[in-house]
Amino acid sequence: MKTRYKYIHFDDVQDCGWYCYNNRNDDSLGCVTFYPIWKQWVIDFRPDMVFNNQCLRDIADFLDQLNKKPTRHKAKGKGEK
Repeated sequence: MKTRYKYIHFDDVQDCGWYCYNNRNDDSLGCVTFYPIWKQWVIDFRPDMVFNNQCLRDIADFLDQLNKKPTRHKAKGKGEK
């Protein structure tokens, strides 16, 4: 599974699912979690983040990869009690 792109990368973490970072200085951009109501992986961006079209394509590509695989994280996602 591809996790590194031109400007961003994703790291698998226990408490969230995946964190998204920029490649320049490893700033955290958001958290990818499983959203049980929609039955798919989503990203929750940190406030004041901006993205160009290439970054958004890369994020969509990463989410597409996750959503094609069986769910493996049991961490509580948004909308789950």
